[in-house]
This record gives sequence, C-alpha cells and structure tokens, in this order.
Amino acid sequence: MAITPLTFPYVHRVCYADTDAAGLVYHSRYLDIFERSRAEWLAQYDLSPTKLINEFGILLPVRGLKMDFHKPAYLDDLLEISQVIEHRSKAQVTVTQTAKRKVQGNHPADMELLVSASINIVCVDTITLKPKALPDWLFNLK
Repeated sequence: MAITPLTFPYVHRVCYADTDAAGLVYHSRYLDIFERSRAEWLAQYDLSPTKLINEFGILLPVRGLKMDFHKPAYLDDLLEISQVIEHRSKAQVTVTQTAKRKVQGNHPADMELLVSASINIVCVDTITLKPKALPDWLFNLK
C-alpha cells in the first residue's frame, strides 16, 4: 500500500543522449531520469545531496532495484515521471517510479505506462557508511 505520493511533477524531454542506435531510449538512461526526478523533488525543499551530507550526515544510495519495460520511448517524447513511497522501514525506503507518456488522440489525462521501477534506497552515515535511521522530517515535507 502506498504511504506518501511524491507529487512534484517532473517532465523529461527525450534528447539524443538518451537514445540508442535504433532511436529508442536506452534502458540504463531511465536510471538517470528517475534519479534526476528524485533530486528535483528534494530540491524544491532546498535539499541537495550536498546539504544532506554536510548538514545532516546522510547519504541515500540505491541498494537495489527492479525495472520493467512496457513500451519504448522515442526522441522528443515528453515523459512524465512520478514516484510513490511504497514502504518505509527504519533505514530504508522503497519507491515506485514510473515513466509515462500522453496517448495522442485520446483524452488529455490518458497516459500510457512506458517503464516502472521499484527502487530500494538505504540511508547511511557519511562517515561510517553504516545504515542510519531515516529522518522523520524527510517524510513530512510540505
């Protein structure tokens, strides 16, 4: 069950650097796109990786992930990226992220799912690199 939707809208326009020789978004580029979406969500609260390190002593590395590719994306597509916190424990959080594209010719709200990922992120101390409790305030940003 979803805990908290991260409603910050993130739109990514597919550029040449995102595509492979066939003109499709290369599979590993979705990791970069999803990371940028999470970073931009934090940035709206004046939180950057540097601030998390210097002021709060935490790093948020990816511990594991599973991705499913449903349909291809192409050069110049506008991808809408969303994320939902699916599970949270003391030092880990699982986020589901999706990349969708508007379906042309249909209702403006109709979106087709292109890629979905379940990403497990762990909170670690910057000095010891050992797991550290996730700060509660991180989940109460408004």
